Amino acid sequence: MLSYLPIFIIVITFTFFVFFQLFSEQSRKEASNANKMLSLQAMRLVDTSLKVIDNMVVLETINSKPLKDFFKSNTNSDPYITIAAVQKLKEMITYYPLIDSIYMVRYADGFVLSDATNSFVKDYADQNFIHKYQISKTPKWTDGRNFEQFKMIGGKQVVSLVRGAPYMKNDLGMIVINVATESLHKLTKDLYDTKNSFIQTRDTSGNPLFGSPLNQDGTELNSQYISSYTSWKYGSGLVHGGLVRFISSLYNVWFVIGLLMIAMGLLWMVYVTRRHSKPIEQIAAKFSSYSLPIAGGGARRGKTDEFAFIESALDNILEQARQYQQKYQEDLHLRTRDLFHQLIDGGANLTLVEWELEAKPLKLPTPTGRCQMFVVEIDKYGDFCNNYSKGDQHLLKFTLRTVIEEIASKLDCRLWSEWTSASHLSVMLFETPEANLDEPTSLPQLADQVRGWTEQNLKFTITIGLGPLAEIVSEIPMSYKACMEALKYKTVLGENRLISSEDIASQGQAEVYSHLGAIRWLVQSFRTGEDHWIEEYDAWFMQLKQGLLTNDEIMNVMNYLIYFFGREVSGWSKEIQQMWVQESLPKLSEQVDNGYSLDQLREGIKPVLIELYDTIQQMRDTRQHTAMIREMRKFIELDYANPNMSLEFLGEHFKMNAKYVSKLFKENTGQKFVDFLIEMRMQEAQRLLIETTYSVQEVAERVGYTSAISFSRVFKKVVGYSPGEYRTDHLRRANG
Repeated sequence: MLSYLPIFIIVITFTFFVFFQLFSEQSRKEASNANKMLSLQAMRLVDTSLKVIDNMVVLETINSKPLKDFFKSNTNSDPYITIAAVQKLKEMITYYPLIDSIYMVRYADGFVLSDATNSFVKDYADQNFIHKYQISKTPKWTDGRNFEQFKMIGGKQVVSLVRGAPYMKNDLGMIVINVATESLHKLTKDLYDTKNSFIQTRDTSGNPLFGSPLNQDGTELNSQYISSYTSWKYGSGLVHGGLVRFISSLYNVWFVIGLLMIAMGLLWMVYVTRRHSKPIEQIAAKFSSYSLPIAGGGARRGKTDEFAFIESALDNILEQARQYQQKYQEDLHLRTRDLFHQLIDGGANLTLVEWELEAKPLKLPTPTGRCQMFVVEIDKYGDFCNNYSKGDQHLLKFTLRTVIEEIASKLDCRLWSEWTSASHLSVMLFETPEANLDEPTSLPQLADQVRGWTEQNLKFTITIGLGPLAEIVSEIPMSYKACMEALKYKTVLGENRLISSEDIASQGQAEVYSHLGAIRWLVQSFRTGEDHWIEEYDAWFMQLKQGLLTNDEIMNVMNYLIYFFGREVSGWSKEIQQMWVQESLPKLSEQVDNGYSLDQLREGIKPVLIELYDTIQQMRDTRQHTAMIREMRKFIELDYANPNMSLEFLGEHFKMNAKYVSKLFKENTGQKFVDFLIEMRMQEAQRLLIETTYSVQEVAERVGYTSAISFSRVFKKVVGYSPGEYRTDHLRRANG
C-alpha cells in the first residue's frame, strides 16, 4: 500500500500548485480591473472639479456686480470698482483651492487685473495667450502651458479656462482661470498606491500633464480613457506590468504540466501495481527522482515538507486578500461620496431605480420617492480652526455627524450625511411612514434638536439651512442650492438658528445701493460735528437688519463704509489723516474681518468711530474761528433755502472776505462750503419727496433752486436717482 503513497503526494501537491496559480491569476485580473476603474475615477474627479470651476466662472460673470462693474468701467472710473473686483477674485480663489491664479482683461482699454497685480495687455507677461484667445474663444480647458505671473518667482505648468464677459456676448472682456497641473496631480495621487499602480495623463497634443512619467521603467499601460469634457487621455497600469504579464503567460504552461503529471501518476500506479516484487528502496529512489523543488516551502530532515508549502501559500493568499479588501473599502468610501455629490450637483441623471441599485452595494439607506435637504454650517469656522488641532477638529466633526444620525434614529427618520466642504455637513432626509415630510414639523424638529444639542454639549454652535421638499430625484440639487442660499444670509438673520428657504422668500430682497446714501449722510453728520451721528449710525444698522443682504453684500457695505470714511479723512488735516492710517483704519478693518453678525459689527465699529470723533472734536475746539464757523453753519442750516446763498452772501453777512470764508470753512469742517450747502438741500429734498406730495418744481423751490432741471441734475449726482425715481423706489419698498 505504501508504494502508492509517493504518486498520491506528487499528484495532489502539483494539483494544489495549479490551483494556487489559477487563484493568483484571477487575483491579478481583479487587480487589473480595479486599476481600470481607478483611471476612470481619476478622470471623473478631475472633470468634476474643473466643471465646478467652469460653472462658477459662468455664474460669477452673470451675477457678480464687482465683475460687471469692472468690465464696464475704464481707467478713470472709481478705484473702488477695481478694489471690489480684486476682492472678488481672491474670494473665488479662496472658495476653490484648485485655482492657482485669475486675471481679467478689459477690451475697452486693454487693462489686465489679477488677484495679485494689474497691468496692460502690451506689458503683461501672458499677452500672447490673451491675443490668441481674444480672437478665438473656447469654453474648454487648454492644454498644459507655462504661466509666468512674476519673473522673480518663475513660471509653472498650468491649464487655463477662458471665458468671455459678459456671458454669451463676450464683447467687454475675458476671464482667464489658471489651474496648476501640480494641484491636479495632488487631487488624484491619493486614489492609488504608487508602489503598485500608476496613472498617466496627457493633453490633446500628447504632452504629459500630471501623473507618473510616461517612460517610467517597468510600467506598461493596460487601460486608457479620453475625457469627453477636456479630451485629455488618462492611462493606468500596474507597476512591473511586464513581469505580471510574463507570470500570467506561464499559467497555461503550468496547467499543461499538471495534466501531464496526472497522466504520469496514472501510469506510475499501473507500473507499481505490476512491479510489486521490486524492493521498497528502488521505489523510494525512483520517487526521489520525481520530487519537485517547492518555492518558499519548508523542509524536514533534508526532505521537502508539503504541509509547510501549503501553510506558506495560504499565508500569502490571505495577505493579498486583506490588501484587496482594504483597497475595496477605500474605493467604497469614494464611490459613496461621489454618488452624493452627483445627486446634489445634478451631475448624473439617475432614476430612482438606478439610485437604489447604486445604494445597495454601498450599504446606503434605500432611497424613497421624496426627500429633503438641510445643510449644517459650523459658526465662526475661523475661530473653530484656531481653537482646535486637526485631530480635535476631525473628532468634533465625527461627533456632530454621529449625533445627527442618533437623533434621526430616535425620531424614526432615515438620512444620509456627507461633509461637502470643510465647514458644511450636507444631510439628505428620506421620507418614511414614520417620518412624513409633508408634516411641517418633521425636518425643523430634527434640525432644531441637533442645533440645541450642539449648543449645550459642544464648544461651538451651528447654523442650519433648510431646503424645500424634493418630489423627484432631479429636484434634489434645487433643494441643496436653496440650503446654501439660505446660509448666505446668516450675517443678517443671525447664527445658531434654522434658516429655511421660506424665511428668505418671505422677506423683500434689499438693494445694496440703497444703503450707500445712508452711509454718505452718516459720514456727513460725523464730519460736520453733529452729535446725533450716533443715532443715525444705530438707525442705519437697524435698517440693515430689517433688509435681507447676503454675507458677501454685508462685507461689501462695511468696506464701503470704511472707504467713504477714508476718502473724507483725506481732505482733513495731516494729524487726523495720520491718526486714521495708524489707528482707526487697522481697527476698523480688523472688526470687519472678524465680524460674524450685524450686532457684532455694530458693537465693534462704534467705539472706533467714537474715539476718532472725539479726537477730531478736540482738535477743532483748539483752532481759531471755531465759534464763527459754528455760527456760519447755523446760519446756513436756517437759510439754506435762500437762492442767493453763496460765499459772497455769507461774507457780506459776517463782514469777511469770501475767499477767507471758504478757507476757514474748509479748514474747520474738512468740507467745502458748496458741498455742505448741497448736502443740506439734498437732505431736505429727500424728506419732502418722501413725506409730501409736492411736485419736483415745488421741492426745488423749497430747497433753494429756481430751476427744476438744475435741481434734478444735482439730486441725481448726489443720490444716484432722479427725484421721480427716488420717490417711486421708496413707495415700492414701503409697500413691500
